[in-house]
Amino acid sequence: MNSASTETTPLLPRTRCPTRCTEQLKVADLVCEARQMGPLAWPVSIGYLMQMSLGIASVVALGRVGTTSLAAMALATLFANVTGYSLVVGMAAAIDTLCSQTHGECTAGTGDKKEIGRHLNRVMFLLFVLAVPVSVLWWFTEPLLLFAGQDPAIARLSALYIRYMIPSLIPFIIAESVKRFLMAQGIMTAQMYVIGFVAPLNAFLQYLLVLSPYKIGQDGVGAPIALTLSHVLIALLLCLYTRFAHGGDAYAGWEWNHVLCARKLTCAVKLGFSGVLMTCTEWWAWEVVVLAAGIISPTSLAAQTIILNITVITYTIPLGFSIACSTRIGNALGASDPQKAKVIAWAAMCTGAVLALLNSSFLMLIRNHLAWFFSDDTEVVDLVQQIIPLAATYQTADMVGCIAGGILRGAGRPEIGACLNLFGYYVLGIPVGLLLCFMGGMQLYGMWVGLTIALFVVAGVELYIIWVLDWSKEAKEAHERSLHLE
Repeated sequence: MNSASTETTPLLPRTRCPTRCTEQLKVADLVCEARQMGPLAWPVSIGYLMQMSLGIASVVALGRVGTTSLAAMALATLFANVTGYSLVVGMAAAIDTLCSQTHGECTAGTGDKKEIGRHLNRVMFLLFVLAVPVSVLWWFTEPLLLFAGQDPAIARLSALYIRYMIPSLIPFIIAESVKRFLMAQGIMTAQMYVIGFVAPLNAFLQYLLVLSPYKIGQDGVGAPIALTLSHVLIALLLCLYTRFAHGGDAYAGWEWNHVLCARKLTCAVKLGFSGVLMTCTEWWAWEVVVLAAGIISPTSLAAQTIILNITVITYTIPLGFSIACSTRIGNALGASDPQKAKVIAWAAMCTGAVLALLNSSFLMLIRNHLAWFFSDDTEVVDLVQQIIPLAATYQTADMVGCIAGGILRGAGRPEIGACLNLFGYYVLGIPVGLLLCFMGGMQLYGMWVGLTIALFVVAGVELYIIWVLDWSKEAKEAHERSLHLE
């Protein structure tokens, strides 16, 4: 499948298949589906990888300003992620289910294409409402950081950075929502093109506003300003892409009688809340590890930062397949084709297992050289080399779990992943990790042991649930959800 076809042709054939899922899985079907998923997945992975460079550029720039500025930005980023950006990403996941299933109906010739855009507007409306309390919270960050025992100088500067990040909330909401709206229609390359253009511009802005003779202030406030400008540009370009390139024919404009429909808003809230739990439980768990590492020692914190950056980079690979399979499963169920959805799900799981093994093997092969790329501190390097084998094991389950989460979102069952993550991380992983870390004397290694155990449990249960999932029932529920929202 070439890249052009992914932008202009349906993800699924324009035919309605039997509504019963009775056929056995065939290897040839799985291989065929995996091949079709690849061209959809790789642009997403590259797009997310380039998106990470926005934050990395600010870290590099502030690292040249001073240790206090760098620490303040790290604290500001942690606070903004936990209290704002993670909530937006989680709530926006409702678009994955609603828009992809509606697009599947349209592909089958039974749906209203404008309803895809109405789903987008409803979720964005909810996110705009959410942005109000988040903005107020961000404005009063300094007292909260001081109450948490942070260094006063770092707390003051972090609060200043976060205030400059408040204007980025609305553009971030628009960009995240429009990106998912396009992906639900199989338009996967938009994010890659847009961020590919913005990323080098962001790097230039970081230099201009932080390091050049034209910099703003002496304490690095140009870094969050550059990030905010980049988010504004990303949102603007994605909207222009939708208007003039692909996907705009599914947008209905702001029809308030549809946006404010209580029944439809309730459905979006339910899916969005499950998405928030599913996303934030994992996101916040790793912030707990960062805090624990900071308590242990500066060496542990530095090692954790390096390992987390490595695993986040490799995580973008299964993330692309997770979003691709979520979209295709939603399309298949919307088109009343449960057998197709089942094939897509297991093709994605098999692909995820292969990727997990390849990634773990790669990390193990280069573990003795990887840490030196990030640090020349012998103690930090030794600790990274000690934990990398465990991190490689963790990522085996993480990649499988990532794709399983995409399958559940596409099927309209994000609440399953949310409950499992909540149990896995906060009932099992974090308590065990903290116990091993501080009482068992294992320190940072103990935290990783706890979360690795948790994720293997979560991934195993998700696999079982997908194995026993009644795809015919899911297709019927997708159809009933559509009727309920008419």
